[in-house]
Amino acid sequence: MNNLFDMFDLKYHENLGLSGLTDESFCLFVENWFLKEKRNILILTATLTEASQLFNILSSFTDDVLFFPMDDFLTSEAISISPELLITRLETLKELTRLVPKIVITHTMGYLRYLPSPKIYKKNIESLKLNQKIDPKFLEKKLYSLGYNKESLVTKTGDFCVRGFVVDIFPISYEYPIRIEFFGDEIDSIRLFDSETQKSIKKLEEIIIYPYTEFLLDNYDEVSDDNRSQKYLPKYLKEVVNIEKYLDNPMVIVKDY
Repeated sequence: MNNLFDMFDLKYHENLGLSGLTDESFCLFVENWFLKEKRNILILTATLTEASQLFNILSSFTDDVLFFPMDDFLTSEAISISPELLITRLETLKELTRLVPKIVITHTMGYLRYLPSPKIYKKNIESLKLNQKIDPKFLEKKLYSLGYNKESLVTKTGDFCVRGFVVDIFPISYEYPIRIEFFGDEIDSIRLFDSETQKSIKKLEEIIIYPYTEFLLDNYDEVSDDNRSQKYLPKYLKEVVNIEKYLDNPMVIVKDY
């Protein structure tokens, strides 16, 4: 493996195309380079299946690998969005805001996915603290803008509901939903709760709500519900980017170019 790794003088290659390696050898090569340089790597494959296979192998070598998957069909946006793939993409964007070097694996459709700039993504992260003053109606509007779905009961990630001065929400990255109770415009209580029994599990001092959509803007006032689709993002933003822009100066490796 050392001989394979030494074949490449990576200091002089910003972008590489690799072929002729087994998936296991390829992943070992990537892991070795990542451990040596501690620099972001973006791996691009042709299909979702290939990307998923690499992710599964590389995940057994390191915890510093993320997945950015998208349905491999051009019409998938118009038909439906896979909730599982959406949550995986959103978890990846969340992790990349921490500015810690990572290996990100994606494929053609994932690489072409329209995204807001990292600056706008970070602007749409909502932090709520105990005793914080915020209008419950404003919070409801904000959660809708962040892509959360208003339901009568919160049962899964991405749901929220409002009952008087109580707001329930199931943000990404949380194992349980969260109940926020207001006294007027002040947050009086924040608790994790069991969605089946409705019993409280743990009191919290603060929560961070990450977006449940990639359709994020500076201003949502002029957007109709019919246009809240990723294909319309360039209509409302001056700068539309892809996943590569969420990594700081990454090395891009195209598998089987």
